[in-house]
This record gives sequence, C-alpha cells and structure tokens, in this order.
Amino acid sequence: MVARERVFCASAPGLEGILAAELSSLGLSARAVPGGAEAEGEGAAALACLGSRVAETVLVRLWDGPASALGRARGEAERRLPGVDLLVRRGPPATVSADAAGAPMHRRGWRTRVGAAPLRETVAAAMLRWAGWDGERPFLDPMCGTATLAIEAALAAARRAPGLGRSFAFERWPGHDVARTAALRARLQATARPVEVPIAASDRNAGVLRLARKNAAAAGVEGAIAFERVDASAAAPPAGPGGQPARGLCAVNPPWGARLAEGAEDSWRALSALLSRLAGWDLVVLAAGRGRETPLPLEPVDALEVRVGGIAARFLRYSP
Repeated sequence: MVARERVFCASAPGLEGILAAELSSLGLSARAVPGGAEAEGEGAAALACLGSRVAETVLVRLWDGPASALGRARGEAERRLPGVDLLVRRGPPATVSADAAGAPMHRRGWRTRVGAAPLRETVAAAMLRWAGWDGERPFLDPMCGTATLAIEAALAAARRAPGLGRSFAFERWPGHDVARTAALRARLQATARPVEVPIAASDRNAGVLRLARKNAAAAGVEGAIAFERVDASAAAPPAGPGGQPARGLCAVNPPWGARLAEGAEDSWRALSALLSRLAGWDLVVLAAGRGRETPLPLEPVDALEVRVGGIAARFLRYSP
C-alpha cells in the first residue's frame, strides 16, 4: 500500500481556493490555507508534483508540533531522509518539511525565452480554472504575447499532466519507489486525449508571435493552436465544432497597472472593440487591483482578488 503523505502546496496569494479544488480533483483530501493548500493522501507528493497546474511548490510535511520538540523532530527527519535539505519553520506550529519538487513548479520546460512581463504558467492555469475552462468549447486569446494562456488552455484540453516531462526531487530521495512513480506517470499519461476544440491565439506583434509558436512547439501543442497576426480589435472568435456557434471562452492578459504602461490605452480600446463579437461568450481578464478602474464598457459578473508578481491584481469575468 502506498503511504499516506501530508503536503503543503504553495500558490500565489488569492489562488488558495483554486489550488485546493484542483488537488481535490486529483484525489487528495485538501483544504485552502493562507499561502496555498494542505493536502493528504496516498502518494500525495508525487501526485501533486505530476498533476497540479496551479501549485508553485510542493512540500512534504515530515512533522509538525510544538517548538520545544523541533530539535528531536529535525534529527529524526535527517535520519529518514539523509542528504536531503530540510525546511524548518518555528511556527507556531513548528514544522519540518522537504521540497518534493526541487524547482519552481511553474517551469513546465516549454518556455524558450522569457518575454516582457511574462505571465507565470501556474497563474495562467489558475485563471483558466477559475473561468471554468474544461477544454470542451472554443478558446481565444486576442493578445496572446508569448502564448502562455493559449498553451495552458491547450495542455488542459489535452488532459496532459503538467509534470510528465520533468523529474522531481522526491524521485532522488532514499527509499523512493521507482516502480510506483512510473505507474503513476503511466496512469496520468493514459488520460491524455487529442484537442478537438478550436484554440486561437493572436497578437499584433510579429516578434512575440514567432516566440509564441516556438513555445507551442516546445510544449507539443503547436498543432492545437491557430496563431494569427492581427490586432485584438479585428480578432475573430473561432466557431465551435462543425462551424456551429458555441459559447467559447476568451481569456486575456492585457497591459494593466504599472505593467507595460506604454500602449495600454490602445490595448484596452482594442479589447472593447472586440466585445460585440464575443456575444454569448465568457470573457476573463487579468486586470489591476481594486481601486484602479478597468476601461471596459461593461461590469464584471465575478471578480477574484489576487497578487501577481507581488502586485495587487484581479481576475474579472464578463458576459458580453
């Protein structure tokens, strides 16, 4: 029987509930806590590392308790995992943990070069999950930049677990069960499927589109995304299967706040011009935090306050 493990998975502030729901969908018992989610289950570390799109880190909780017992607990953990760097927190409660991932979880391995103001893959995945993206309807990002949102949408639609293409620190720990992890990888791989919905990504900048295509190819989803050089104001939302109208999802990360301030007004005007062609669609936008108006001519139907790169921001959902 696989040992039950307790893990703490960190997330960007504001995304704790989204992360907890994702871990629960993977089969773990999870709850949101400040800074992330705590989860428990058989092989929890491997499952979170291989399967979570939203987690920033995955820490195995080796012990927690009163600070007075921390020294002894650390010694026991060092004997259990010799040579593994431990993370010790004096609390309360005091904790002894080990980093199961070993590297930031947002590094999927497909980003060929970091562009200006990149959106983390984990935040993009959380934004899509919050918007209800399930890979069953058309998708559009009319300001795709280096295509983080479109690639994450394609990978989620393909049911491709984000950790299958990389190795993790826990796989090098003493006593690691190689066969069990291989079986989990095979089980997750078996859930993959072809992407059968149209996913469109466009941008007016030819240079970032070239980079976007390279990123999509590195992620193995270049055939699932239709790229086009066009201003957002003229972007055409794709139809559903068979050319039929469908309630699609438009997800976009336009310039906001202090990020890429130059040209921000033009981008928001272009997005406003697109709204009439998004009738019947859902629109989700990453925008500045509360107190800074979003220049769209309609009110959001839902909002979630988050922090992105340490900056206050919001996910906003509209129904044009």
